[in-house]
Amino acid sequence: MPSTKIRPLEEKDFPELADLLNEGLEIDPEVWIRRFDMWWTSNPWMDESIPYGWVVENGNSGIVGFMGNIPVKYQINGKDGIAAAGTSLYVRPTVRGFTSLQLVRAFEKQKNINLLLNTTANETASVIFKKFGFTEHDVPYNNLEYWHIRDFGEIYNLYTRTSIKSDRIQLLAKIPLIPIKLASPVVRWIKDKTTFKSPPDHYECSLCMDCDESFTELWENNRKNNTTTICRDVETLRWLYFSDAIAEKRNVIRCIDTRNDKLVGYFVVDVPCTETDIKIMHLKDAYIPLFEEGIVQSLVEFSINLAKSNNAAAMAFWATDQKMDDVLKKRVMIKRKHKHAYLYNFINEDDESELKEQKHEFIPSPIDPDRGIL
Repeated sequence: MPSTKIRPLEEKDFPELADLLNEGLEIDPEVWIRRFDMWWTSNPWMDESIPYGWVVENGNSGIVGFMGNIPVKYQINGKDGIAAAGTSLYVRPTVRGFTSLQLVRAFEKQKNINLLLNTTANETASVIFKKFGFTEHDVPYNNLEYWHIRDFGEIYNLYTRTSIKSDRIQLLAKIPLIPIKLASPVVRWIKDKTTFKSPPDHYECSLCMDCDESFTELWENNRKNNTTTICRDVETLRWLYFSDAIAEKRNVIRCIDTRNDKLVGYFVVDVPCTETDIKIMHLKDAYIPLFEEGIVQSLVEFSINLAKSNNAAAMAFWATDQKMDDVLKKRVMIKRKHKHAYLYNFINEDDESELKEQKHEFIPSPIDPDRGIL
């Protein structure tokens, strides 16, 4: 059997890599090529000193394994730096085992990076990263999602398709689907017509097609020392929110205080582009640095109306902290336990021990490159 070797990924490898990931993860090569463009070619924080990632070659078999490396601007302990998100770890079954560990080792040993992130939804990968000293963080807050469901028939159908593996039980589970589907239009009409406590009149929400300097101003005016979190400057946000790979599905909802015409917060919501499958909208990012219940109320109401206008079966929310969680409890009654993979590890920090000893806050961002795209 030919020996394997690991080397940095090169741009000429993109087509072959897209075919490999299509084979292993069942996502079209064209989708992977668009992602590669966002992750690396169009990434404002990419430079020659940072690898695109690493591939495993196995003699004449070509590329048989891969782990991606996406740089992103982060505030690390109050100072600007670069974090790297590991993505799409995949190795062909014939060469798995020690080879997977070698890929993670290459990711963990890279230079010019201060913080490593892993948000790939893979239990095996999470176990491997923990062995390399990564710390797990609860994402979302309290591991809870809040679901505003407009079409119970479609959601019940989705549940039976994805959660019940036995064909016999699945057949039995479809029996209640008939009355649920019959009642769903009435329930949807009632939910769409139901009004709740109106948000304050001075908060006005709208969709925006770009991030302007008001987003940077909101971020710079509310940065905290001794905090590690994603940087929310215009250049970073434009890349994460409006790149070609995700622009069709991503919607940025800004909230303005009309008393002073200032941006006070925003939601980022993904609307699936497909017309053939069950459409579920997801909250992908939320930033409200100076909390006020009315801001959250306004953004939630606008998001629910957006779900209605896009004929989505449901809209999934999550909270960033306890205050936002309290607001969501009042407005969205259905909740479920849900946990995203989120691990991090500080590297190349001269004061790493000091960082662990002092009062330091790590604020995870669900819009980190891997989670924000996949």
